[in-house]
Parts: sequence; C-alpha cells; structure tokens
Amino acid sequence: MEYTNKTVLLKNGKTCLLRRAEERDAEMLIDYLKITSGETRNFVREPEEIAITLEEEQEFIRKNREDPRALHLLAEVDGDFAGSCSFAPVRERSRTRHRCLIGISLYQKFCGMGVGTALLSEILHYAKIAGYEQAELDVVSANAPAVGLYKKLGFETTGTIPHAFKYRDGSYADFLFMVKKLV
Repeated sequence: MEYTNKTVLLKNGKTCLLRRAEERDAEMLIDYLKITSGETRNFVREPEEIAITLEEEQEFIRKNREDPRALHLLAEVDGDFAGSCSFAPVRERSRTRHRCLIGISLYQKFCGMGVGTALLSEILHYAKIAGYEQAELDVVSANAPAVGLYKKLGFETTGTIPHAFKYRDGSYADFLFMVKKLV
C-alpha cells in the first residue's frame, strides 16, 4: 500500500515521523523484536525465540510493501526508532476480506508520549482506505496502558481467552479480543 511520510507533534513537544517500513530496516526490526520481547511479558515470544533471518525479514517487508491491503508503519522520535504498527488481512477469503489484524509495539521508553496513539490512528485510517470494515487485535488483559489506548480509539472488548499465555514461572495471562468497526 502506498504511504506518504507524516510528521506529528507528540505530547512532550517532540516530533514523530511516521513512515513505511523499508527492506533496509530489516536488521533493526529483528533487533527491535528481540529487545521489546525482553522488555515486557505482553508479547507472544521470548527474546531467544526470535529466529527470523535477515533475508526472511526483508522478504516480509517487501511483500508487505507490495500488498495493497497491508501496511507496516514505523515511528521515529527525533530520529530514534520508537515503534511499529501494522495491519494485514485476517485471511484472504471472501468471507473474511472485510477484517484486518492490527499489531503495534513500542520500545518502553517511548510509551506515554503519544507515539502509540499516532501510529494506531494512522493505521486505522489507512485500513479503512484499504477497504476494511473491521479491525481486530488481541491484548494481554493486564496491559492496562494498551487496553486504554485501544478503548480510546474505539475498540471494544468482544471476548476473553483465558490462560492465553503461560509464563516460565507457571503463571498465566488472559487475552482480550478487541474489535473496532471502521464503517
């Protein structure tokens, strides 16, 4: 999907550049996955489970850029990479073509500045342009900042998946399934 870079002003007065992921970002994005997976228990993988090769990530980015029904945006705050947000089809079937999956993550040091709001607002806008009628995501129920962001932008909780994650210490986390109508 085509995208024109956009600059937004954050709550703290800093500038945030929103841009499409490029193949040259692949190595940075792999490192980002490893670091953010270690910063929080809210992601599906442990850092050592990130086994994506540079070539696989470059191919993923290339395919995403060529797909008119997908978009992967990156956020840079004053030149520093801050986070990532994307949408893609749930499935390419006639009965599900109206639904897209949303993914978003930020480095912890950029949380609370408005980066997530900027990224997710932009992604939702472009998901609607791409023809989607419904955006969907799941989130760890205890991740109050993320749940708050999603609710602020119009997502509603439609279900819960109990014990969706089992952590190494034997504890569990539930998922909330959240949906936003785009039409």
